[in-house]
Amino acid sequence: MIDTRELLKKFEPAKDAKIITADPQVRSARFSPCGKLLVAGGFDGRVRRWNVADEATLELPALEGHHAWIDGVAFRQEGELLFTADSWGQLCCWGSYAAEKPDVNWRLEAAHDGWIRDVAVSPNGQRIASCGSDQLVKIWSIADGGKQAEIAAGRDVLRVLWMPDGSLLTGDDRGFVKHWKDDGSLIRQFDAAPLYTLSRLQDVGGVHALAIDREGKLLAAGGTIPKNGATVTGPPTIFLFDVATGEQKHKLSLGADSDCYVADIHFHDEGFLSVVTYGTPGAGQLLYVLPEEGKPFFTRKMSNLHSISWHPDGKRLAVVATNPGSNGNGRPLDKEGNYVGNKSPIHVFGVSG
Repeated sequence: MIDTRELLKKFEPAKDAKIITADPQVRSARFSPCGKLLVAGGFDGRVRRWNVADEATLELPALEGHHAWIDGVAFRQEGELLFTADSWGQLCCWGSYAAEKPDVNWRLEAAHDGWIRDVAVSPNGQRIASCGSDQLVKIWSIADGGKQAEIAAGRDVLRVLWMPDGSLLTGDDRGFVKHWKDDGSLIRQFDAAPLYTLSRLQDVGGVHALAIDREGKLLAAGGTIPKNGATVTGPPTIFLFDVATGEQKHKLSLGADSDCYVADIHFHDEGFLSVVTYGTPGAGQLLYVLPEEGKPFFTRKMSNLHSISWHPDGKRLAVVATNPGSNGNGRPLDKEGNYVGNKSPIHVFGVSG
């Protein structure tokens, strides 16, 4: 049995974090496999980069070329390759991502018809999968951006994830996770339908976070069990499934209705899940929880969290938040007549161990 006290001794985040302020707001931030950089996709269409190998954490020049909100950020483990995707359907491969001015290896202006919600690099590092609001999953050659396969998923696809054996998992807007062969044939479907509701003709919820453990045996699908539309409320929830059988193993309810969505999940090699949530008004949580236990063994309240990333050294984690008192639709202009948008404090925590 895993001792949560020992886990906290090793992995409890420090009370004080180094704060990197991204202005305007970013959606997700990921450490590079080499550990040199923290990279985030911006609401302004820029790819932001910070040198985390330097104590000063200096920002490098942003990567330009996207024209919309960047939601997809992924790396290839071998070589310095970075992939970014935006809400207008553009997919881009950058070479030498730690350089002052990285090369654009290839760019697909219309990889999808509309919003690319997620991207993921295959275990062998040869292919990248993208998914989006056009109800398609596409597989591309990393070498030249050539399309290798296309899967008609039947619903808007919010998350895509490779299995260790090269098959694919997708999470859709109706709360279903599907396991596909890369030729488009369906292996199995996992039912997380409580993560979706129809509220006054509004589709609400879906699979907002997807993760598997290192062995590819346990699947986590996260979101909320929505109770309404508009300003959504509902408990942040994770369903855990046995990948081989499709059986639901656990259901984790991780907060109050105001805590709302599970935004990101990471399976730690030590056996626990690290999770971030966001809700309203300005609610957010950083959580550690064991899959077989319903109650987190670590919780820290923060403001509107959107992503979590562990550094390759295992001694740091980066959590993207939205500034407290953030501006939303309908807020008035400032005294100069400008609309003041949101910023993202990125909290980089050291851990106890």
